[in-house]
Amino acid sequence: MRAKRTVTKRIQVLKENRKKYASKSEIAVRDNAYREAIRQHPEASVEEQHAFGFANTLMRKKILIPEDDLLAGYLFQYSYNVNFPMIVSEDFDPADRAKFQMDMDREIRETKELCDDDPAAMKELDEFADAVEVWLIKHWHSGHTLAGYEMLLQNGFEGLRQRVLQQQEFCESDREKMTIRAFLTVLDACVGYVRRYRLETERQIACADTEEDVYQDGFGNRKNCLMRMRKALKNIETKAPESFYEALQLLMLANEMMYCENIPSGISLGRIDQYLYSFYKRDVECGVLSYEEAGMLLETFWLKCSCQKKAYQNLTLGGCDASGKCSVNDLTYLCLESASGLRVDQPSVNFRWTDDMPEEAWQAVLELIRTGMGFPALLYDPCCMKAQMRDGISEEDVWNYGFVGCVEMAVAGKENALTEAARLNLPKLLNLMLRNGKDLCNKKTFEMKHKEAVSSIKTYDDLERMYLEEVEDWVRRILRNLNRIGAMYASKYPLPYLSVLTEDCISLKKDVMSGGARYSSMGFNLCGVATAVDSLAAIREVVFEKQMITLEEFVNVLEQDFEGNEQFYRFVNSRTMKYGNDRDIDLLAAKIETLVSDILKEYRNYWGGPYRLGLYSVEDHAIMGMHTGATADGRKCGESLSNSSGASQGKDVHGPTALINSVTKFPMELSGNGMVLDVKFTPSLLDEETGSLALRSVIETYFRKGGMEVQISVVSGETLRAAQKKPEDYADLIVRVSGFSAYFCSLRKATQDEIIKRTEHTM
Repeated sequence: MRAKRTVTKRIQVLKENRKKYASKSEIAVRDNAYREAIRQHPEASVEEQHAFGFANTLMRKKILIPEDDLLAGYLFQYSYNVNFPMIVSEDFDPADRAKFQMDMDREIRETKELCDDDPAAMKELDEFADAVEVWLIKHWHSGHTLAGYEMLLQNGFEGLRQRVLQQQEFCESDREKMTIRAFLTVLDACVGYVRRYRLETERQIACADTEEDVYQDGFGNRKNCLMRMRKALKNIETKAPESFYEALQLLMLANEMMYCENIPSGISLGRIDQYLYSFYKRDVECGVLSYEEAGMLLETFWLKCSCQKKAYQNLTLGGCDASGKCSVNDLTYLCLESASGLRVDQPSVNFRWTDDMPEEAWQAVLELIRTGMGFPALLYDPCCMKAQMRDGISEEDVWNYGFVGCVEMAVAGKENALTEAARLNLPKLLNLMLRNGKDLCNKKTFEMKHKEAVSSIKTYDDLERMYLEEVEDWVRRILRNLNRIGAMYASKYPLPYLSVLTEDCISLKKDVMSGGARYSSMGFNLCGVATAVDSLAAIREVVFEKQMITLEEFVNVLEQDFEGNEQFYRFVNSRTMKYGNDRDIDLLAAKIETLVSDILKEYRNYWGGPYRLGLYSVEDHAIMGMHTGATADGRKCGESLSNSSGASQGKDVHGPTALINSVTKFPMELSGNGMVLDVKFTPSLLDEETGSLALRSVIETYFRKGGMEVQISVVSGETLRAAQKKPEDYADLIVRVSGFSAYFCSLRKATQDEIIKRTEHTM
């Protein structure tokens, strides 16, 4: 085992100071820069206008080299109201996070402009907007990016610029010429932005005193650090990086620029331990970089990412190489150590598990799990690659996949993955069916496939059949609308910066939103699977088997939120069959999931790519629950729905093995957009070696049975309840939500309550 590193004094200072640079005056800079550029170029194409907006942002935004820092750059917060149909307030604490929401009126209006007055399309788009408003559907556009940072490190901005110039000679249409001009505008701006930072280092060097080296960590005093930055910036301004330091500095600024174009919601980093490794290895072999120095540089980068709260930044570690062998290396361990030592919520860490993973890698993963932060999410390479190849990813590309946002798989720099296009609230849909489309939470009525009164439903088989037909009908409605909306995004919302960092866009002379990426996928996600299944099981038992109550009476009880029916509430809440305990009810969950997967296979998105099924819920299970009335499983109005692909909170009472058996009854390779299984263990489990061995056995058993993803939480309900009562004493407590980790006290109470209610397993 390698010696364990500790967080140095410099890194501790950077961690303590990182939020003090947040600037409220920066929030409006980006939107204002885009507005100005559009006004100045009224005759330009929309691609060129957005390229000018991006360039104007880089020219006008603040640049920052924080005191004592080893890398230039800082992730400021912005609003995003111009080049996305978004509503983002400009009045928020820039050290926290803006409130984002889709501007559905704008999105639907702009989509209708392309529908040629088709009455059926107009009606379905209005219905879609209503469904989003009441949280029957969650709809989100983008922000989820996995740019080709490896391609950038190999070429540099100037190298990519030369590739664009070469393609300029082969333009065959005005559209291609406009796209190429947009790409050149973007890349010129990127080079100019690096130059701005280089000039800033020169200004600071001229003002720097010959002060004492207070840290004694090998990086020297302030002037030494600035001179090193200047040299690196000068090199990457005109060519590809040649050292680990230069590569990491370029990565920092390239990632920072992504926040100047795209919504900060899932801007991900990919396989950082793989594409930086050649630089690290070369420097170590030449004697110009040590393991400890590389660790400090990575921790500096890590802390810069942590300035964006709940931004779902994801990095991918481990996994196989092109030959199928485990590719864990020194940088893998350094990244795991950084997450463990720094204990910040960003970036998220996903670890690709391989069967030939060395024992040392497991121990490093275990050390991070012990922190209780829910890092890393563990994803099984064979299952993940099988899922992607089902959806058309080639064998040549699939081995190099990464994760975007939470657990969504994509091929970095080759795929435009709109992973959050739609999420369907399954329990709310069941409630709507039982009430002829009436939503008691929001006073809206939706047109349902089945319009029969509940009193006409005579058998459970009829009820289940009707529900599955409603699911199918709504999935098809949503997909039709997503295709219409995709056409609108292609025409109105290009992303020229992301495009130049995406393979094939330059050679095809196409923006990524016009289909320039090698792969273009869209995610269709389910929420509340266990809640819906438990509700159907409860109705089957109390209405059709035991005949304790009629279906019509049961619906009335739900409308009253079980008020006055406390004994009946306790029965359906705790005595009826629940998903997650290795019972027959699990097959119904698999039936619903398979049904949706089969429907998705029938459709292609606007760009000709696949729709992919996702079984993760981010924080939407709590939010959707707030907009969903009482459900037949004994869940009261406003309470959280079940989380991702797992059991309803606290209902998996037969241990982790039974939960695993339940979840794996559905073939996980059908969930190409990713899935989440949260398992919470009592913290004392990992105090002894036997507990650690038992945990590894559970993980490996799950993967052998076909599991795709699992994330382990080791935090007690007692600690979480104490944090709710005295949040000021638990400001640094980080917990796993669903696919991401966050500061517990930053979460809405509904989400906190959901996490507290999860079953705390022992072995």
